[in-house]
Formats: sequence, structure tokens, C-alpha cells
Amino acid sequence: MAWVNQHSFSQSIKPLLWCLKIAGLLPGIPLLGGGNTDSDNNEISPARVRIRSCSGRVYTVYSIVVILILWYNLALSLTAFVSVTQFNGIVCNQIITSMWFLQIAYCAVCNFFVCKHLKVFCVQFDDVAKSINFTNYYFIRKCAIGATVLYVVWMLIAFTFTGLGSYFLAAGNVGGPFGEVSFGVGIIVRIAFLVTYFYFTSTWYLIVASFFVVSLVLTKKFRHFNRSFKKCFEDGKFKGDIETTRMQHEHMSRLLFQADKVFSMYVMSSIGTVIPLIIFTLYFLLFESIDVFSFIATLWSACLSIIQMMVVFLGGGFVNHEAHAALEHVYGIDMNVMGPVHCHQLNVFLSKLTANQIGFTAFGLFTIDKPTIIAFASSIVTYTVVVIQFKPSASDATSSLCNCTLTT
Repeated sequence: MAWVNQHSFSQSIKPLLWCLKIAGLLPGIPLLGGGNTDSDNNEISPARVRIRSCSGRVYTVYSIVVILILWYNLALSLTAFVSVTQFNGIVCNQIITSMWFLQIAYCAVCNFFVCKHLKVFCVQFDDVAKSINFTNYYFIRKCAIGATVLYVVWMLIAFTFTGLGSYFLAAGNVGGPFGEVSFGVGIIVRIAFLVTYFYFTSTWYLIVASFFVVSLVLTKKFRHFNRSFKKCFEDGKFKGDIETTRMQHEHMSRLLFQADKVFSMYVMSSIGTVIPLIIFTLYFLLFESIDVFSFIATLWSACLSIIQMMVVFLGGGFVNHEAHAALEHVYGIDMNVMGPVHCHQLNVFLSKLTANQIGFTAFGLFTIDKPTIIAFASSIVTYTVVVIQFKPSASDATSSLCNCTLTT
């Protein structure tokens, strides 16, 4: 376990990277860091290069297979809408299921294309850490190990209560759109469902966990910078080098921009699909009569939607807050004792902190900051109230009768 003692971001989160590899979410990217050298001069032998290249192609093919499985699962779920003639509880439940499948399949495809930015982020993280003297890699390792342990617990819970309950304990035909199937084919179909369910649950959790871990680490890094910046003040006067401080913050902002390349499409898909998911799920729970197992499963789905939104909003909000936290200290600098060059450098730094919001974005459309969080939280509450107000009226046998009096 040489990765434990190494000051490298990729080595510190290696347990989480292995989970991503197993789930097919890290295509063609070797696990970076130490422990991979064949000589004392840190040069990699040609044989190791060929092995890495071959393994990278294998992982790429494996990731493509996982993506095809998830999209085929989505296509199968859409076949349920072929015979739909009216909106009811069954259709509402199918919409919820298909939206979950769509979100996960979309995230898997996006992850396939943006994973190349993760490698750049890992290298850039270590360079920026050296420039600001950030050495708290122990915190990163704790986050990665915690996310890995929770992944194992999450998979056990998911397969125990949802996977096994849906595909092994449920009675009836499992052929789905294929109609009635024999016992042997039914076993194969159940196994295929479980494999699909593994990739579905793994993709959802690991992308959420990766975003949250990166958000925590970036928050910790910005907080370290802010503490160092605050220590440069003495009696209201700035004793440090303002240009060095400005460039350190600029490098961290570029690091955050690199992380945003990895997660911006995930943030957009989360906001675009989770809010409708919450609304449809609440409608289904409030106004449909369902059995206990279906109620628990649907309630679990609503909880996952809320957890996902909280991770996106809290993670993005913390990063945005810490990225702008230096602003209050900048306003406290006494410019009377500063030369014109330093004043110009300070104005450039101030413009960086006030011109645009720094943080994770929804594919560049908007930044996850406090006003955005309040706006979307308010929209969820508003739609919830609207759903409750439009409660379907109970059927009444006398409601269709009309009392008419004919006069002559």
C-alpha cells in the first residue's frame, strides 16, 4: 500500500479510481502516480508501456459495453409506452423509471468523453498544491476510503432490498417486452437484469461520490489558501506579495475550471432530470394506491433524488463560497501604503473575484452559487404545492347526474 504515503492526488484517491474502473467509468486511463516505475530514475520500461496501452484499450472496450447495456436498458423501458392510452399511476411510475434510466445512460456517455480531463486534473492538482504549500493529502485519502466503503455498503443495500426483491422474490413473468419465457430463459433474463442493475447503481453512486469528493477537496484547498492569505495581514496592512497571491488564486480557479470540464454535464443532467423526478415521484406517492414494497421502492427513489440534488447544491455551493471568501480580506487592504503597481495588481485580483462567479457550472449555462440554489429549491417547493393542489378528484357516482326541470 505505497499509495498511502505518497503526496499525489491520483494515488490518494486510488481506491475510488479502482471502483470507477470496475464499473466501467474510467476508460483508457491508467491509474496514475507512484509505484509504477521499473528503475530508480523513474523511467517506465517499454514492456510496461505496452501493457498499459493494451489494458487501456481493454478498459475502453469494457466501458463501451457498459454504455451499450445502460442504453439498451433505457430502450427496453420505453417499450412500455407503446400501448399507453391515458395517464395513470402505472404510466407515472414508468415515467419515473425511464427518467432514472435516461439520466444514468446519459451520465455514462458523458463520463466516457470527459474522462480525459480527469487525468489532466490529477496532474494539475499536484502542481497547484505545491504552489500554495497544500500537503493535507491525508484528508483526500480519508474521503476516498470513506467513499469506497460507502460504495460497498450501498451495493449491499441496493441488491438486498431492491435487486433481489425485484428480480428474485417477485412473482410472475420476467420476460418483459419479450412475453412469456421458459424457466431456463427466465433465469438468464434475471441474471441479465442483475448485471444491468449493478452497472445502473454503480454509475449513479460513483459519479455522485466522485463529484462530492472533488468538491470537498477543492473546498479544503481554497480554505487553505484563504487562511494563508489572512495571515499576511498585520494591523490592516498586507505584508505579502499581492501578485503571488493573485496568481495562486488564478491557478486554483483554473484547477476548478478543469474539474468543471469533468462534472459540468453531470451537474446539468442532475438539475434537468432530478427536479421532474421529484415531482412525479411525489405525485405517485400522494395520489396512487400501491402495495407496501412499491411504496418503499418509490420512496427510496424520491430520497435518492433529494440526496443527489443536495450533493450537487452543497458541493457546488461550498466551492463557490470558498472561491470568493478572499474578497472580504481584499476590501480590508490599506491601499495608502501600496505603490501604483501593487494597486493595479490588487485591482486585477478584485476584478477576478467580482466579475464572474467561480464554481461548478451546468455545462456553462449557470454557476452553482447561492442565488441558483435558492432559485431551484424554490422551484421544487412551488411545483410540489402545484402537484398537491391538482389532486385527482375522487370518483363519485352522483357527480355526473344533472337535475333538470322542464317547464312549459
